Amino acid sequence: MGEIGVEKRTHRYVYPVDLKDVSEMLDIIVDKLDCSKADAIRDAVQYYAEYIRGLEVVTYRDVGKEQAKKEVQDYIKGKERVAADEISDALKIDMGMVNEALLELWQEGWVEPE
Repeated sequence: MGEIGVEKRTHRYVYPVDLKDVSEMLDIIVDKLDCSKADAIRDAVQYYAEYIRGLEVVTYRDVGKEQAKKEVQDYIKGKERVAADEISDALKIDMGMVNEALLELWQEGWVEPE
């Protein structure tokens, strides 16, 4: 026997959101795209989710100045060129600390700025 009167139900989620700070911008989006506010918000969430999908969050390690300097020096050994942001990402050391280490290494004649 077949099923009679069975309907598939979908769940809807409703989030109370205060939009007073962005209501004018939302109105502009709705007017320009000729869509509802709900559609504009859904599209914005989807756009942002796709945008951040490829981003990587780097958590920096807490290292002292001398340790950072030694690690930076070890990292750049044998490399002809390396950028400070590459060093920071690879070693997971804050960019400011990497720059301080590079400055000291430069003053000691270990590296040359470009």
